[in-house]
Amino acid sequence: MERRFGDWGVPNPALFIVGMNAAIWALSQVKPEFPALLVLEPSLIARGEWWRVFTFLFLPPRLSPLFMLLWLYLLWMYAQALDNEWGEFKFTMFYGIGAAATVAASLVMGVGLSNLTLNATIFLAFAALYPDFELLLFFILPVKVKWLAWLTWATIAFSFLTGTWEVRAALSGGLLGYAVFFGEDHLRGVLNWWKIRRNRRKYGDAFKDDR
Repeated sequence: MERRFGDWGVPNPALFIVGMNAAIWALSQVKPEFPALLVLEPSLIARGEWWRVFTFLFLPPRLSPLFMLLWLYLLWMYAQALDNEWGEFKFTMFYGIGAAATVAASLVMGVGLSNLTLNATIFLAFAALYPDFELLLFFILPVKVKWLAWLTWATIAFSFLTGTWEVRAALSGGLLGYAVFFGEDHLRGVLNWWKIRRNRRKYGDAFKDDR
């Protein structure tokens, strides 16, 4: 696909995503009702408000100005790292698959869904590529992103098991892009782990019998 459609990638996607989030946050400070015009809501899309299938992607979380700046910086850092690793086309595909799946899940379920899981996959992809990268937790404690990723996965699993079908739809849609890009590698890792564990048990028991 990249050979055929490589020019279709969004130019500088990290800056575009962060810039849109920052712009919407700034406008929401002036008009608090503005974000309500952008959420993904199937009933309103059916009435002709089609822009919602795009604008919901750039709705930032509700944070104070200081934490918003920190969130935007981290989002840019993660997204820029993916862009540098993959290039604009692959990053656009990664983000676009999750976005399209979230919209599809929302329309099928008939409920509004957020971009929370989709944005989380940017961090999860970064952690998968750079697991030993360190962040300063609370600006003091260095922690590798792989441990934060495990915590994120645990939260996602808990939400999937205990949440409603709408929550499961949002999680499944948002994670589809990640599954396309990393699912095969993770599956191979699990199978290799299982083979190693099985062989250790098998040959370990044989070694004990010989003794």
